[in-house]
Amino acid sequence: MALADSSRAIGAVTSLLETRINAATLLDVSIGRPEPPANSNLPNPRFNLFLYEAAFDPHMKNIALDDGQEPPLWLVLRFLITPFDVNGSSDTAEAHRLLGQALRVLHSLGELPLNGATPPDPALADNPEPLKVTFKEASFDLLSKIMQGSDERYRFSMAFEVRPIMIASPAAPLYSLLIGIDYSAPAVIGDDGVQLALEPTLGPVLASATPAAFAAVPANPNGLFVELRGQDLHLSGLTVELGPVSLPGEYGAGVLRFQPDRALLNGGTISAGTHPLAVARTLPNGRRRRSNLLAASLLPEVTSASFTNRVVVSSPPGQPDQVTARIDLGGFLLGGPEDDVFVALYHQGETVAAFDNVVALPGPAQENARVDIPTPGVPALAYLVIVRVNGVQARQSLPLDLS
Repeated sequence: MALADSSRAIGAVTSLLETRINAATLLDVSIGRPEPPANSNLPNPRFNLFLYEAAFDPHMKNIALDDGQEPPLWLVLRFLITPFDVNGSSDTAEAHRLLGQALRVLHSLGELPLNGATPPDPALADNPEPLKVTFKEASFDLLSKIMQGSDERYRFSMAFEVRPIMIASPAAPLYSLLIGIDYSAPAVIGDDGVQLALEPTLGPVLASATPAAFAAVPANPNGLFVELRGQDLHLSGLTVELGPVSLPGEYGAGVLRFQPDRALLNGGTISAGTHPLAVARTLPNGRRRRSNLLAASLLPEVTSASFTNRVVVSSPPGQPDQVTARIDLGGFLLGGPEDDVFVALYHQGETVAAFDNVVALPGPAQENARVDIPTPGVPALAYLVIVRVNGVQARQSLPLDLS
């Protein structure tokens, strides 16, 4: 689903609550002020949902979906639920019994399941956090202010809130090319890695991995090796664990090194991203003892970028024409259905647009991907393509001329 659909998230939450309460109680749910409009033919008995307040979630105010992106709006929605008996009254014993049914349903939810609607609303599909339902105090002063009107009728109600609701920002992310990469080659021209000072523990202890970010490569004695430094790395029977994959290591000259062999690190076993890196040793009793963890970034690789279905939309004089197109990418570890993949178009020091509607194509896992530039398109310019998978960026940014 596209993040742009999240702009309809407020209404989607209201509709989902309506669906869940109706399914559990078999009673109609009306939306709006607890006092129905004059001459209304609303069915009774029923429940009424009223969104009386929305607030910004202070706990998630500065949390972005990916580094370089503007944080979304994170909202807390506060509702009143009011029961109406067969006569349309909310202040009878029967209405109070109905209210207990609704409170039981809301209490049982805890987290609001998205599968209450069929199909799930795309406005909530990209919400990275579960929607949590919690009760709030509905004081006499609060209800009095909400219920005031021409007849100032007080209706007994209960309050609850749903959080966090995400509305994604439309702003283009501030991605940039990586420091220390010569993109004309491409080649790594300066990356000393990061050293982590750690306290020793029993067994092997890792202090650093150099480089800390690397791509999977074909096995080659003269190829790329990742060097691990620390304590007790000379012990026998050590293997290197990168995420879910075990890799053979060899010790010499004070370092334990391994090769990120793409025969083992491929789209069928692992995805690009930041993974835990550890050294494991098999003990005589068969158990495996692992060292402390380091963070290592397995990078995607982009080997080709092309486009088809280019459509030009003319713009006023003095402004570049807009184009839509289908971009096909080839490479390695380009992401699968469960991964966060962003493709951005970069021009003259600025990210012009970014897209999250990336689809993995049939064939070898994570080696081909496609993204469609939707209407209204992007300026008809020559770009560099930036690919980020699970928060890490490919070192290759290939040219794509849409002019």
